[in-house]
Amino acid sequence: MPSAPQARAVAAPPPWDGGQAQAVAQPQPAMQARQQPQQQMEDDVPSWVTEFSDDTAVAAEAPAVVAPAPQVRAPAAPPHAYVVTPVPQIDWDGNWPQLAGSLPLRGVAQQLALQTELVACVVHERAVTFKLRVPVDTLRASGNSEKLAAALQEHFPDFRVSVESEIGPVWYTAGAEQKAAREERQRLAESIVAADPFVQELERRFDAFVVPGSVKVA
Repeated sequence: MPSAPQARAVAAPPPWDGGQAQAVAQPQPAMQARQQPQQQMEDDVPSWVTEFSDDTAVAAEAPAVVAPAPQVRAPAAPPHAYVVTPVPQIDWDGNWPQLAGSLPLRGVAQQLALQTELVACVVHERAVTFKLRVPVDTLRASGNSEKLAAALQEHFPDFRVSVESEIGPVWYTAGAEQKAAREERQRLAESIVAADPFVQELERRFDAFVVPGSVKVA
């Protein structure tokens, strides 16, 4: 009879041994559970990594770089003084800004005349060629050059008139002269207002002043 408890004691595992076995056996599902999200995170790679980590993908998806169109920019000062060269063969004084501003043109054709600079006026027998420099190529579109040539033809009816143009910076144009004339009239009007005795009295007595830009020239 005393041997029965010993047999049970030998057959039953020690408490610490069973606890160790349980501690080793139970963490395995937890480790697998932690490994699965990590593996899933590695499989679910963000789209931006796959799109931009590959050099070939970048080269295929990169937009083509378009070089900007060259622009014609005039230097700060003209390279030479304006010289009016008369053309006696056609009885013309050679003042292109004055002639261009007087032509009966409208719209873009008028702007073509006002914004161009005369390079040369070549006369050969009964043919006249006006060689002009244009600052913007769009001024020559939609038949504007032909309209300018037709207006010049009416002004010189005894000659066969043609127009040639090139792109480049301009200074001595009808538009530039008209702008300079407007600015000069504006300065003159402002100086007249500033020198008016009544205006000066208001400035002294009431600390008044003329609002900048309020003086308008008709």
